[in-house]
Amino acid sequence: MAAAETTAKMPQAPYYVKALALGLPAYLIGIHMWTWVFTVSIFLGGRSDFRQLYTAGYMVRSGHAHELYDYESQRYFQNKVVSQADMALPFIRPAYEALLFVPFSFLSYRTAYFAFLGLNAILLAVSYQLLRPKLENLARIYRWLPAALFLAYLPIAAALIQGQDSIFLLTLFTLVLVSLEGGNEFTAGAILGVGAFKFHVVIPAALLFLAWQRWRCAAGAAITGTLAVAGSVLLVGLAQARIYAQSLLTFGAQSHPMPGHLWYPLPPNLMPNLHGLIFGIAEGHLPVNWITWATAGLSLLILLLVASLRPDCQKNSDAFLIAVLTSALVSYYLLIHDLSILLIPIAITLSRFIDSEATGDRVGRFSTRTAALMFVAPICISYSPNHFYLVAGPLAVFLFVVTRFAFSDEEDTGRVRATSRL
Repeated sequence: MAAAETTAKMPQAPYYVKALALGLPAYLIGIHMWTWVFTVSIFLGGRSDFRQLYTAGYMVRSGHAHELYDYESQRYFQNKVVSQADMALPFIRPAYEALLFVPFSFLSYRTAYFAFLGLNAILLAVSYQLLRPKLENLARIYRWLPAALFLAYLPIAAALIQGQDSIFLLTLFTLVLVSLEGGNEFTAGAILGVGAFKFHVVIPAALLFLAWQRWRCAAGAAITGTLAVAGSVLLVGLAQARIYAQSLLTFGAQSHPMPGHLWYPLPPNLMPNLHGLIFGIAEGHLPVNWITWATAGLSLLILLLVASLRPDCQKNSDAFLIAVLTSALVSYYLLIHDLSILLIPIAITLSRFIDSEATGDRVGRFSTRTAALMFVAPICISYSPNHFYLVAGPLAVFLFVVTRFAFSDEEDTGRVRATSRL
């Protein structure tokens, strides 16, 4: 009886919220299915990102780890064990991650692709189960809505289809959040450091926790991150480690760098971060060097501004949400599947503030709608892929909104929390 009375007192979602909750996930899931139907044969033919990961595992298993970052060797082995192609899809991760794909290299490419797809599905389910308790407000609209968010988010679909490792990072970040909320900061940092295979996202997050004087978290990340680097050097040797470091500076260049170095001409306008946004706006108007320096300067400025703000140590989840969003925005390299990690702040923010659509709270509504915009923004890849850098705009606004909430004064914070019934 008491439970029924409590439920009756809770704000009821407006009709438009229920309609969007029905329509948007259905539409996005439809896009996923359409993509699978028309592209699965291409990916099974070896033209997926899993190509590089699978081949890296094979090279380590077959005793060719000392050639892991040689471009011609990567092209030779990719053509040998996957399919013929004129250009290699370079393995650009720290070498320790190749160990994860050694077991898959015992299988044929197609079988390994489906096996890794199954592993990604399991990891996605684990992430969902860990985050599910935080999504109760969404579940009150429709019981299935939290699960639908995970299935409908386009970067998740991109990671699954491409055989990418971004869902692995999503799971690690989810474990970091759970550890932080449990007060296990060193464990949280250690888990964060394990994700150094995407160091362009992990390092900014670790630096923020260091700036916020979260010493245990920063120490944990430093220890496991250092072990990852040391293990990678031991696996491939100093010569290959040096080639890898040099290749990172020229990766994405339109002209081939030094012989043997990794090369893949990837346009920055496909990146939904500051790097892509500045390049997309300034391309053809400014020299490339100027664009590079502008990107570095603005990224550093944003990182310093966020670092200068010190979240209340009791708001572990808020601090981590800020770190995730900031890292994505200022990272030098970011593609659609890398946005998978943003599902954490998106889902939590939506659940936290969704009641404001019924109560009329302006701050809460703006937060909800900004999170919803970030959820649907990746659809830009379907309609205007050459302008995918524009997604950096909603990402920057979303970061501002989450940061504003975390650093609002106690009275305002209490009002918003009460409105959101958390």
